[in-house]
Amino acid sequence: MTRILLHDRLDDCLAAWRSSGFRVLAPTRRDDLTRFDEVQGAAEMALDIIMPERTIKDHFFLQTEPMIRYRIKKQEIDTEEMLPPEQKRLFFGVRPCDASGLAIDDQLFGWDYKDAYWFQRRENSVIVTIACTKADDFCMCTSVQLSPDSTKGSDVMLHPLKDGRGWQVVTLTDRGKSLVDGIASILQEDAAAAAPTASVPVKFDVDKVASWLADPASFESHLWKEVSQRCIGCGSCTFLCPTCHCFDIQDEGDTYSGIRRKNWDSCSFAMFTMHTSGHNPRNTQSTRWRQRIMHKFNYYRGKFDVNSCSGCGRCTRQCPVDMGITETLQVISNLPR
Repeated sequence: MTRILLHDRLDDCLAAWRSSGFRVLAPTRRDDLTRFDEVQGAAEMALDIIMPERTIKDHFFLQTEPMIRYRIKKQEIDTEEMLPPEQKRLFFGVRPCDASGLAIDDQLFGWDYKDAYWFQRRENSVIVTIACTKADDFCMCTSVQLSPDSTKGSDVMLHPLKDGRGWQVVTLTDRGKSLVDGIASILQEDAAAAAPTASVPVKFDVDKVASWLADPASFESHLWKEVSQRCIGCGSCTFLCPTCHCFDIQDEGDTYSGIRRKNWDSCSFAMFTMHTSGHNPRNTQSTRWRQRIMHKFNYYRGKFDVNSCSGCGRCTRQCPVDMGITETLQVISNLPR
């Protein structure tokens, strides 16, 4: 027998979680955009969509975030660190690729320095994923060695029932167990079968891609110019990516006081590598596109033994020129060896 959460008891769960101090965030359709927002009831959730346009990364690595408030005095500088508020959050209805994105970035943000902004939010959040039973042509989780029911980065996994009444509930971490124990009286014990997961064909051989990228001769390959000709450098692929994490730090204020702020940046932008001298080591879109692919499937993989991609396909879904990394990786994967 397996614990079952029925659709018609979801509101009871939400009420129980909120009463225990959680803010509940789930996929929503608001202002012509699908994204994770706070919800009060199940009717506000958009659990039927394959993939929200915005990723949950937005809530862990903010697009703009104050870090330090400072005041300059005659003999000293007063500073005040501005850490995120302590707040329990529950993300419900997360797709496995989005949860995997958080786990992939954990390694970067906890590498040689533990980023307090990232990990305070991570430690105060519980991730409830729903295994995918449908996919579209952009999905590519299997191509990056993940799956439609990957548990990476998840605290609780919900498997939709074959009869459509609800979900099988599987706890994966201590945080997940604590969350589910809090709604034990709402769940049922049932032998209902789970629906099959979505079929997501493998679109490229990621190991072949990594091998080609690791070859020093590939760095100056003519391929980079060919595959990047359509790219306009808008950065939408990086801003919508669950794993991209580039940022800049700027001081905003006047002569005497201000705020040091962290803002998203992108390797797709022409100014990203501009030196004060005026020299730009990546002064063409092809070199910037090369950096994006190299980082995700060579540099990051070499450093952390994982691809910096969770296979969500947003980079292709939202690209204004119908580009994305899938096409480039397919070209590389099919190169003669």
